[in-house]
Formats: sequence, structure tokens, C-alpha cells
Amino acid sequence: MKNLILSLFIICSLKGYTKSILFDKSKVINSSFYKDPFSFHLVFDNKPMVINSAMMAGNTNRAENSITVNNPQELKAAVSKARPGDVILLKDKEWPNAALQLHGKGTAAQPIMIMPETPGGAVFTGQSYLQLSGEYLVIKDLHFKNGYTPKREIISFKTSEALLANHCRVTGVVIENYSQPEKFRSDTWVTFYGKNNRIDHSTFVDKLNLGPVIIAELNDERSQKNEHLIDSNYFKGRSRLGANGGETIRIGVSRYSLTASRTTIAHNLFERCNGEVEIVSIKSGENRVCFNTFFECEGGLVLRHGSDNLVEGNFFLGNNKPFTGGVRVINPRQKVFNNVFYQLQGTNFRAPLSVLNGVPNSLINRYYQVKDAWIERNTFVDCSNILFGAGKDAERTLAPENVQFRKNLIATSREEIYTDANNDQGIVFSENGLIDTYQGKVPNGFVKTKTNPYKIEDIELPYSKLYGAELKKLNVIGPKKTGASWYHPEIRKAWRKPKSTFLKATQSSSLAATLKEALAGDTIVLTDTGFYPLKEELIIDKTLILMAAKGLKNRPVFVNASFKSLPAFITLENGSELTVKGIAFKGNYESYANAEAGIRSTDKPMNQPYKLTIDNCEFYDYNESSNNGFSGSKSTLADSLIVKNSVFHHISGSGINLSAEKEDKGIYNAEYTLITNCVFTNLMGTAINIYRGGNDESTLGPFVKIDHCTFNEVENREQGSAVKLVGAQQVSILNSNFSYSGQGGRAIFFQEYRWDNISVDHCNFYESGKVESFYQRVLGSHIYQVKPEYTDLGKLNLSWAGPAPASADQFKIGVYSK
Repeated sequence: MKNLILSLFIICSLKGYTKSILFDKSKVINSSFYKDPFSFHLVFDNKPMVINSAMMAGNTNRAENSITVNNPQELKAAVSKARPGDVILLKDKEWPNAALQLHGKGTAAQPIMIMPETPGGAVFTGQSYLQLSGEYLVIKDLHFKNGYTPKREIISFKTSEALLANHCRVTGVVIENYSQPEKFRSDTWVTFYGKNNRIDHSTFVDKLNLGPVIIAELNDERSQKNEHLIDSNYFKGRSRLGANGGETIRIGVSRYSLTASRTTIAHNLFERCNGEVEIVSIKSGENRVCFNTFFECEGGLVLRHGSDNLVEGNFFLGNNKPFTGGVRVINPRQKVFNNVFYQLQGTNFRAPLSVLNGVPNSLINRYYQVKDAWIERNTFVDCSNILFGAGKDAERTLAPENVQFRKNLIATSREEIYTDANNDQGIVFSENGLIDTYQGKVPNGFVKTKTNPYKIEDIELPYSKLYGAELKKLNVIGPKKTGASWYHPEIRKAWRKPKSTFLKATQSSSLAATLKEALAGDTIVLTDTGFYPLKEELIIDKTLILMAAKGLKNRPVFVNASFKSLPAFITLENGSELTVKGIAFKGNYESYANAEAGIRSTDKPMNQPYKLTIDNCEFYDYNESSNNGFSGSKSTLADSLIVKNSVFHHISGSGINLSAEKEDKGIYNAEYTLITNCVFTNLMGTAINIYRGGNDESTLGPFVKIDHCTFNEVENREQGSAVKLVGAQQVSILNSNFSYSGQGGRAIFFQEYRWDNISVDHCNFYESGKVESFYQRVLGSHIYQVKPEYTDLGKLNLSWAGPAPASADQFKIGVYSK
């Protein structure tokens, strides 16, 4: 580290000159002047990186040799004919389905500028995309929205395999609402090829489909050792993808991970980027990730492949949110110093700092051993445990070797500072500081030190001159310092307040039209008991409440009045949100065709998760093994599925089926599944079936909580399971009662991994199958085998009438009366 000099030359325009300031660990040690007004230099291990004038060009004044173009053909022709210094203006308007393929050659002193008449004035919609190649092109202030790319990328730094971009810059761009309509159709918003290219001061809003926001490709020598720059951008959110492939930035791939990329990622803001565990995924060598802010991101900066990478001066702000992470270290000779980790609460691979075990004789796409790493002068404030030897299992057995953990400062009230899964002296602790209020045992390599709270904006950061990040002022990167300065998100307001519409059973034929005409937030109230005959499925594509009127003695009942089978009575479309209360869903009715499900998610393309709450509902008379009370379709994801106070009975299929993903790629159908105070009785199939196959480690879910439920005569076939939870990572089954269920196999079947958080406690299993799991450590100490006394089984009142085993709360085990 003592030989490492990070030199950052910051541009200051002054009479045509540029001021260069040389930093050594945040201390100014030299300054000089350079005549190139557009040069920007970064020195890494004493190797200078020169970023050309096209990358720094910021003059938006119209030149005398500027022209205005009105369509993609005119633009392409203008760029091909442009001379160095020309400015090409795009007409302010909507540019639908615009395929921009731009090839031109400017110079370092006079790049070719391409921009709208006014910033953001050219709006690219539909299936527009941009490809650029050549040298010294600057693309400014474009706006992509309301569409998706038909190509692999929205913005690509090449126009063909033969023509790449070098010394080009894209700046001030905004991409929003531009995700593929199908969640698992992959694309990338920006892909780097060539060398010495830059994207900066751009805003990227919540990519919803598979694939990173930004990629740097290293697929041939022309794109290696590329010196790209990704800086001053605002990554405004990324929703959980529910699968691998939700990175925000990826530099390289495992195939080329032994190759140097030398990409710099600096001064960016990552706000709630939660696509997967790897927010920034480094899969190549000699990259720099410096001075970025990670705000409440459920994941971290991962040195996944490649060596000799530098992580410096970043601020990881978790605000005590679950799953917020910091830096994960893999591979040799990584350097992590001068970073601040604040209130991060992630564990395992999402720990504030995790140093992984490696794989002996590792394949290039697995885990090389961590060797000769420097982790120095970082500050950890109110974080969860640091983890050394993360991922240790039967495959990852190589402990880190010669990892220098030095001069770091840890401020915590936790008794344990770090966890070392190996304890083999592979981690060398020296000169580290602990806040003086620490109450636990001080381990070797640490001393207590007096720290003064140092106010950084609204954050009190303990600061010591001897330990921790050497920062006189932490430069927290916020929205005002990043992204496109011209961009102001549109704020939409409802033109009326939500209203309620009341429908009688005789009006059931108009129910579909009523739902279609309703606005988000409206409530549809069914006023009669008895049958509501439907001849088509009800489509929910917005936020609605569908409920029975209060005070009804019986539930209104949906039935199929068509001779053609219905896929479901209710189908939830992309991004919809439905609360359904007090309604029954009868699968078979007279001689009409059946309904395959009570409620389902659509089988059409979906890129936004839906939400569903089922309260006080009934699902029954589904007489085919493929029929379910609720069914999640393939390639759809529920943000939350909440089922409470409901009854599932006389079903040949499953009560709740979330097992449509069969490719074993770590994909699943619901992030959060909460089932409370529900009865499942007389089911030939599984009551609750949730599936997440494969061994992918990038996601958090599924999260499952089953509380105060009763399972009676459920799935008694040979090798069956009353409740089947394969690959669910966070599971709690509490206060539940199983009777005569899973007798041919298992009452509950888990197929979990070592790091999953699973528990079953305060549950009763009477004449029911076993609880089976891979590691056999899910059962708590309150497991019973007591014959239950039900209040009225014939009337589906399966609350426990007599004395019951102790539960974890004030209610009796199993379902309880409202």
C-alpha cells in the first residue's frame, strides 16, 4: 500500500488551462497546470491513464458549423460527413422507433458533438436504440423512455463487429421505463466496446428485466485494457429481479477474467439498487471503483473474478436496512482501502465486508483463492459482522491467505467484531482500532482508541487520526451531484379520488367491464350472497379492491357459466395490485366447464411484480390435479402474496402453487409469501408448494411465513408433501397444526442450502408425515404430537376447541376464530 499512489487530476477551466491536483490518499501533494483543456488523468500504481478531450467535452454552445437534423437517416448522413468540431443538433420532438447507427471521426481537440436542440428535447420511444463507432464522438442529453430495445443494447459503443468506438463519450442521457416487457428477456442498457470511452452524468431509472444496466465487454483485444470511465451517474433504483442477472454494473465476464480491463467507476450514486447480491460485479483485472455512494442497496460491490482491483473512498450507507452490504473480496491481490461502511445489516455474502473461501484447482468461473489482499484504513460504523471465510462449504475449502487487515476502525456495540470461519492465521490483523466504548474482548491486532464524532452532513462518523478512513470530509455523492442535470421526473396526480362501485349478483355479466373502467385505487363491492356467474376471466391491471359487502351472512360465490374452461376467475396482469375480501371461488358448477384456478398471475409477459392480498376467502371444488386455488405462472413474480383468514378445501391440485419455475436457475414466483390463520383440508395435492431450484446465491427469496394455519387430510399420497418448500431461503412456520397430513411421505419438505434461515416451532404433527430437510436442523424445541379437537369439522371450523399445546403467542395452535 505504501507504494500505491492514486493520483487524481481534477479539471478547473481557467483561461484555457486545466488545473491538475495530485492526491495521495486524500492529501494534496502536488498541483500543476496542463494546456489541454479537456484532458483528465488518473494514475493507478504509477501508471497514468489519459482520458481524452471527447470524454471531457462539456461546451454546449452552438458552433458556427452546426446543422439540425430531423430523422435518423439525416442524422446518420450528417455524422458520416461531419468534420472535427462540427455540432449536430437533433430536432426537439419524439423520435419513435429510431435506429441510430452513428460512425464518425473527430479529434481530441475538436470532437464531433451530437445533441438535441435543448437538453432532453429529443425523446426516443418505442424500439429506439443507439450504436456509435469511430473516434471522438460526444453524444449528449438524449432521453429514452416508454419502450424497449429490439437489440442486445440500448446504447452500444460499436456499430458492427468490425467498427468499435474509441475515445467517445455519452453524457447527460436518461433511460427510464425502457425495460423489456418480458422479465427474463435479457438486454443491457449500455455496453462498452473499444477503448477509452466514457459515460457520465446520466440517469438510469429502475431496470426491470434480466441483464445489467452497464457492461464493459472484453471479448477481443480491441476492448481489453480499455481505460473506460463510468462516472457521475445516478442509478435510481433497481427492483429485486428474483433471479441471477440483476447487476447494475458488470465489468467483464469469467471467460476473460484473467485479462485487465482498467475501467474506472467513480463518483456515482447507487440508490436502492436491489436487483441481486452483486450491485457492481467486477469480473476482470486492474479496475478502479472509487468515491461512489451506495445508498440502501441490498447487495454490494463484488470483486467476483480478476485480480489487482482497487476499491477506494466509497461510502456504503445502509441506514440499518436488512440485507444492505458492502464489499466482497475474491481472487488475489485486491486492495480495499479508505472506505466507510455505515449501518450495513447484511450477512453472509451481503456482509459489510466478506472475504471468501476459494475452490481448490478452481475453474475460471468458480472461486479463486484470496491471496495477498490489502484491506486498510476502512471505517465500519454500527454494522453487522465482518466475515472472513465466507461461503465455506464442501467445495469452497481454500481459506484466504496473507490478507492484511490493517489500520481499520470499527465502531460497534456488538460483542463480536468479526467472524473467521477458518481461524488459520490467513488473516493478518495489525494496528486496528476499536471505538473506546466497545465492551467485548479486544482481539489480537486491535486496540481501543478514543474517537471524536465527526459530523458529515447529518451523519456522526467516529473519526480517529490513527485508524480508519483518512477523510477530513466525506464527499457523499447525492442526486444533485450526479445524473443528467436537465432531468426532472414527471409527477402524476390522480384527477379524481378513488370511489366505490356496488354490484348485485344479477350484474355479474358487467363485472369485467366495471373492472376495466375503474381507476387505480377504486373499490368494487359485491352486495349479494349466492352465485356470480362469469363467462370470462376478470383481468386486473391496476390497483383495486374487490370485496363482499360488510354484514353478508355468506360469501358471494364466483362460478364459471361458460362451457369453455376458464384459466382462472381472476388474472393479475403486469404490476397490478389486488385486495380481494370475503369472496368464494368454486371451481366446478353444474355442467359448465371448470375453472383451472381461483386466482392466478398472467401467462403473458411481465416485468413488474404484482401484489395480492386474499382475506376471508374460500377456494373449493377444483377436481383436476392441475387445478389450484391460487397459481403463480411461469416468469411472473409476486412482490408479496398475503393470504389470511381463508379456507382451501376439496381441491385435487394445490391450495397455493408457486412452483412454475423448473429450470433450476434460482428463479422463483414470489418474493414474500405470508399465510396466516388459514385452513387447508381435504386436499389431494400439496397445500403450499413453493419452488426455487438450483444453487444460485444471488437472490434473497423466497421469504415464507406460515403462522396459525391448520392442515387436515392434505396430500397423503405416496412420497407426497403436505407443505413443499424447495429452495425457500427465509422460512418461518409457527403455531401451526398438522393432522392426518403427509402420511405417505412428509408433512413438510424442505430442500435448503447451508446458509438458509429456516425454522419450524410451536407446531403439532398428529398422525402426519415427517419434517424433512437436507441439514435436519430446522425443528425448534416446541414440537408436539397431540390429537386435536376441532370445533366443527363439518362446517370447516378447524379451530382447536379443547386444551392445546403452548403456542408462541396468546392464540391456540392452528387456525383461530376472527
